[in-house]
Amino acid sequence: MKQIKKQVRSNIRRRHRGQRSNFLSRLLRPILENRRRIRLILGSELAAAIVFVGALGPIGGQPSLDPEVAVLSPQTVQVITETTFRVPVALANGYSQGFSRFHPGVDIRAPRGTDVYPITKGTVIEIEVARFGYGHKVLIEHEGGLVTLYAHLDAVRVKTGDKVTKDTILGQVGMTGWTTGSHLHFEIKNANSFINPKQVLPEL
Repeated sequence: MKQIKKQVRSNIRRRHRGQRSNFLSRLLRPILENRRRIRLILGSELAAAIVFVGALGPIGGQPSLDPEVAVLSPQTVQVITETTFRVPVALANGYSQGFSRFHPGVDIRAPRGTDVYPITKGTVIEIEVARFGYGHKVLIEHEGGLVTLYAHLDAVRVKTGDKVTKDTILGQVGMTGWTTGSHLHFEIKNANSFINPKQVLPEL
């Protein structure tokens, strides 16, 4: 019996000597057997990844140009300098979000149901009533090629083709579309360029 057990152990040792472990397994075994090493490696790799992604800049091939820089025609410049614009919301309570490359307008805080007005006279060129995105919105074309957008309205009080003045009620501040609170999203556009509304609107 002892001789049989001795022979079995000898066969097992011989079998293991003949089988070489996988290269990757031999390489990772010392690391995986030490949990502290795993934590150190993952921590350093994560930090390196964050630095690398930050160095890449904006993702998705976004242009590096700031949309505040709009190429304005002489006629548009004249309209901006000679026209007195009004704040589009009577009970404005400051800005909840400003103008940036990824947000080409401003969000003006105001109670839900507050009346919304054009910043100056113009013609309604588009109305959209939607559940997503800008929600209920109104676009108005003004002299000099300026176009203004009023979005997230609860109700729209005008129709396409209407001539409006600074005293025309376009609708009411609401929460339609993608929004987390009542506010007016407002944009000014000239041709294919956006203008920072804070540069032309009275201070809130």
